[in-house]
Amino acid sequence: MKPIDDRVSELGEGPVWDVRTESLRWVDIPGGLVHDSDGSSQQLTAPVTAVLPTTTGWATVRQDRVEQDGHAVPVPLGAADRCNDAKTDPAGRIWVGTMARGEVTRRAGLFRIDGERVSEQVAGASISNGLGWSPDGRLMYWADTPTGRIDVFDFDPADGSIRGRRRFAVTELPDGLTVDAEGAVWVARWGSGVLHRYTPDGTLDTVLPVGVSHPTSCAFGGPDLRTLYVTTARKPTADGQFSRHGGQLHATRLPVPGLPATPAVFPAATT
Repeated sequence: MKPIDDRVSELGEGPVWDVRTESLRWVDIPGGLVHDSDGSSQQLTAPVTAVLPTTTGWATVRQDRVEQDGHAVPVPLGAADRCNDAKTDPAGRIWVGTMARGEVTRRAGLFRIDGERVSEQVAGASISNGLGWSPDGRLMYWADTPTGRIDVFDFDPADGSIRGRRRFAVTELPDGLTVDAEGAVWVARWGSGVLHRYTPDGTLDTVLPVGVSHPTSCAFGGPDLRTLYVTTARKPTADGQFSRHGGQLHATRLPVPGLPATPAVFPAATT
């Protein structure tokens, strides 16, 4: 895997490929930056925790809301600190996780946005991360980083309901994730310098070195969806050293393609 972009993020996150424009966007959370693969960057008020393609453009996930063109849907933080990872499900609903600083503090959650209505779907999370759906849209994967767990839920595409939460895999500090066309789950492991690929039954079958210490998330893109893009953070290792290309966007080609991101239905009409 090699760095493919010179821009350095303190905390690069949330890569997403838009099949309509054949472009990738990702964010630098504390920098308030939205980067585009065309070489441009947009400066916004920090933090910007995720960016999502929508049916009418792009939405950004901010401190406590999802926003596009001046229209915002607030995300209730409660005792959490801020929004974190976000994805769009196969029907175009937006899912936003929140995070609480510290270790297993259980003050955060996972929320689903339906129109203007926001509902908490998972409570008692620490750092909500890593969302993804199986190719048939019947399973949803979700990581809670400090707990080391990647869980899987039965997912109903018709109404976005989840049930049957169970353990899918356990690994140290799972961060962002994506799902490929074979239904395997790729997970960035914070602080480890690698990505893990788990087959649909939860078996670890690939360990992919990234070349930097802190990979944060991953997404498939390119015209054939066979390029795996990985965002990284510029953070020191335990011995205080910085990876040479930490904070840059990395990529590699893979034989199995990923799944296209569904544009979010947002802004939505008030219901």
